[in-house]
Amino acid sequence: MRERVGTSRKPTASAKTCASGASRSKTQRRVSAGAASSKRTRRRQNHVSKHCAHPSRLAPVEVVAPDRLDVMAPGVNQGVAAELKPRRDWTLKELLATNPSLLVALDSIMDPQNLGAILRSAEAAGADGVVLPERRSAPLSAAAVKASSGASEHLRLARVAGLPSAVAEIRRHGIWCVALDPRGELLPWEFDLTQPVCLVVGGEGHGVHRLVRERSDARVRLPMAGRVASLNASAAAAALLYEAMRQRSSR
Repeated sequence: MRERVGTSRKPTASAKTCASGASRSKTQRRVSAGAASSKRTRRRQNHVSKHCAHPSRLAPVEVVAPDRLDVMAPGVNQGVAAELKPRRDWTLKELLATNPSLLVALDSIMDPQNLGAILRSAEAAGADGVVLPERRSAPLSAAAVKASSGASEHLRLARVAGLPSAVAEIRRHGIWCVALDPRGELLPWEFDLTQPVCLVVGGEGHGVHRLVRERSDARVRLPMAGRVASLNASAAAAALLYEAMRQRSSR
């Protein structure tokens, strides 16, 4: 079954890429059709049609009545919607076969806004994929996809039955697993994040669960200079991802 997604902003350079039908990365889904509200200006309609219906993209655009578009994409859609082909589901084995150098594993991230924000940071920092447990995880809902600002369409996402066993499998593949823990022994810059690594981020309630921590190679903490005890999960993940990016860019 195809999925319909409404945009929440006017078409931009990034929107052109999402509506191109020609994948920018191997994991991006193709756009099979587009719809634009008849209330949009002729210039905006032409803009969408030009970038979706180009012969190399083969994604036809239909101008429809506003009420029909509201049925296709409920909520705030700004007058444009795209019909996407089904998302590819990766297995952990398939993900590891790509020889990733930077992975993110999420433990009990239950808030879809946090999930989307972490996916956005992971893609921006150059992560090769994200590991999500089938349970104890927010679904990749419309809210999460929107919060990811399109990052979910570019990342390889692998669902696993259990995160502890997944961490063990990742380590057997020669990838270091580093858990983010407020009681961690190391600061992020004290660990070599230039080597193949999987960053494990826990939810704001219990953090990374005990068994996952125990199976990780190291635990790192983010220093707090103010009075608050911690950052939220998405901010902490972004900080650790960009420390990895900093180390790798200075090699």
